[in-house]
Amino acid sequence: MTLGAILLAFAAFLGLVMELYKKSLRCDRASENEIKLVALACSTALAYVTYRVAPASTPAGDLKATPYLVVLYTVAIYLLQLPTCMAFWKPLLKRFMEKKADE
Repeated sequence: MTLGAILLAFAAFLGLVMELYKKSLRCDRASENEIKLVALACSTALAYVTYRVAPASTPAGDLKATPYLVVLYTVAIYLLQLPTCMAFWKPLLKRFMEKKADE
């Protein structure tokens, strides 16, 4: 699995987690700052996992295996999770909640 695929998979997973957090745990009462803080904390945890699991080399050249990559991965996962959440998970969960309310 390449580094990009790992980052995209983690971003998609985090998008789902954040949507479930907002809808299920906080019932749409979470402030914007709270949501950002939780997303950043989760992004950091997933970035550390990526740093430990993903190879430090890319086809374009070698990245030096440095802990600063955790910061880069955190930013990448954090920025990618929002479009994933808005474009895919939010409409899907909205339909699921509407079907559940109709029953």
